Amino acid sequence: MRKTTIITAAALCLGLASSPALLAEIGLTPAPAAAEPQTAAPADEATPERRTPNPIETGVYAPPPAEDTDVPPEEAASIPTDANDPREKIKDAVVKVHIVQHTYETLSPWNSDSQKGSGSGLLIEGNLILTNAHVAADATFLEVQRHGETKRYEAEVVYISHESDLALLRTKNPEAYKGVKPLELGELPKMQQQVEVYGFPIGGNTLSVTRGVVSRIEKQNYVHTGENLIAVQVDAAINFGNSGGPVISGGKVVGVAMQSGFLTENIGYMIPTPIIRHVLNDVKDGQVDGYGFHGFMTQSLENPALRDKYGLSEDQTGMLVHKVYKQSPADGKVQIGDIVTEIDGHKIENNGTVEFRPGEYIDYTHYIDMHQIGEDLKVKIIRDKQEQAISLNLEKPGKEYLLVKPNQYDKQPSYFIYGGFVFMPLNQDVIDAMDGLPARIGALTYESPDENRSEAVIMTKVLPADINKDYHHDSNLLIEKINGENIRNFAEFFQKIQSASSDFITLETADDYQIVIERKEALANQPNILSRYGITSDRSKDLQAIPTAVAQENKPAPAAGIAAQPAVTPATPIPTDANAQAQTQPAAPPAPELPAQAQPASSPTIPGTPAQAQPAAPVMPGIPTQAQPTAPAIPLPPPVQPQAQTIAPGMPQPTLEQMPATGGAAH
Repeated sequence: MRKTTIITAAALCLGLASSPALLAEIGLTPAPAAAEPQTAAPADEATPERRTPNPIETGVYAPPPAEDTDVPPEEAASIPTDANDPREKIKDAVVKVHIVQHTYETLSPWNSDSQKGSGSGLLIEGNLILTNAHVAADATFLEVQRHGETKRYEAEVVYISHESDLALLRTKNPEAYKGVKPLELGELPKMQQQVEVYGFPIGGNTLSVTRGVVSRIEKQNYVHTGENLIAVQVDAAINFGNSGGPVISGGKVVGVAMQSGFLTENIGYMIPTPIIRHVLNDVKDGQVDGYGFHGFMTQSLENPALRDKYGLSEDQTGMLVHKVYKQSPADGKVQIGDIVTEIDGHKIENNGTVEFRPGEYIDYTHYIDMHQIGEDLKVKIIRDKQEQAISLNLEKPGKEYLLVKPNQYDKQPSYFIYGGFVFMPLNQDVIDAMDGLPARIGALTYESPDENRSEAVIMTKVLPADINKDYHHDSNLLIEKINGENIRNFAEFFQKIQSASSDFITLETADDYQIVIERKEALANQPNILSRYGITSDRSKDLQAIPTAVAQENKPAPAAGIAAQPAVTPATPIPTDANAQAQTQPAAPPAPELPAQAQPASSPTIPGTPAQAQPAAPVMPGIPTQAQPTAPAIPLPPPVQPQAQTIAPGMPQPTLEQMPATGGAAH
């Protein structure tokens, strides 16, 4: 997750802005006490449109309460004190997660900061703690604290699925939860089913419980990464700090608190158990793989003229294929103009939904989401008015399908400074951090790479100096050519500039706007520019490993405190993008990252969905496990020791729970 301002969206989510003084400083007023939750919210209740996350917009619409108190008493469920009461057992398995995060400023990635925060979590089988990915992302130090205790136990990230916004933690002390029964996973709840949300929202240190009902079940954009997956809307209060806490119904976990509605009150969203089980099944092979890619895109068939063109009868329904990705599972099996009528035996309506329960519909791609990578997807199509049945073997989606790469975590963003111009590869983090999205850049998010370009390069801003005069106000310019040659990716762009020998370097945008840099002057002034703006390196860690042939004439000695970059002769092929590092160049190694990241598998809980195989997998040695038929055993990698981070002097020391993005506030 990226930090784009001094007071970030994550700061508000985690509790950074819990004091009235800080709220006043950033121009916010405390939110009024929430109204008593309704007992029944209609399923078709209108809600504002939710958007893909934008970190710089979040937090301002949902300030935390000013008083140091839990959720108002009228909303809080009474918590019995009887030790034999089922709720007491639930409380024992709910934890507060304390974190220290190390984040980078997206558009000034040479700057980083460490900040504190907290979230919630729940104990599941194998003494693992389930929480949100946005709570654990970029974490350098983690501790968990049991309800009713003051002692904290150091923990570490075992697996993290950013797509699913879920993470699995474990304590380094296997005795931390001795005698505590893990919570059991339930099924996908029904409409109007009552639920209770457990967690540690800001405003207090004790466990809070709020009640509500399920008001909507559909696919939503998860604000952490913008991934579109099934989510459950509830009218129980989900406040900052609730992230990762269990949502309980009938004594079982039916979801994990995730985010609140955008500009709404008493509307929250949880990650339901089909997604939780998908992640638990996914990591059984020891890594997070993610969701399978089928390789085609479709559009609705509700327009009469469109249906007539393809000769569809009144009872024939489905979705029209309008794009097939090359070298994908669908390539050679699905064609543009095909009508997809069924997925795994589920009839697809003309609006792209399938009936998963009587009278309840969800987007047909949900059944694709429920598969594991490597499994076969059964598809029925109509081609030339003839029905056909095909099978697609789902594969892990690669970056080759995306021109604009997704958000990244736990690593420094790629950047390169030359003559005061700051260049970066265009990815979702950069787009999220922009103050307004130019139409040309937004259009690239819908494009795929081709043989001429696998990655877009953007000049994000200019560090003003005499040699870049007249360009000081330029920003967010897409660079397409360097000295008349096309640019395939950011790594190639970096190499071309470093190896240039001409007097001038001319950069061109899509509309032929030119940036002209006098090469010798840029080299001569580079140390002074970096020193003036307090920058210790002109490039990110990943670029330090890319071989370049640097012109030597007039190359100045580095300024004090600035590491010299060695000139080398190209010895390896150019990587396909900025994240592909040359393996033969012994440059400074990148910062250690979290364990191999895995992504969900599928164990559908919706009636009619094929059950996924649950192969046995070992659990962590020495830790007693509870027999939990609904939760698969998870293989655990060796412990990862987080690298200590130094908090920059003078920076605010927030207490915040990590929150990504907009379209709803992650808590």
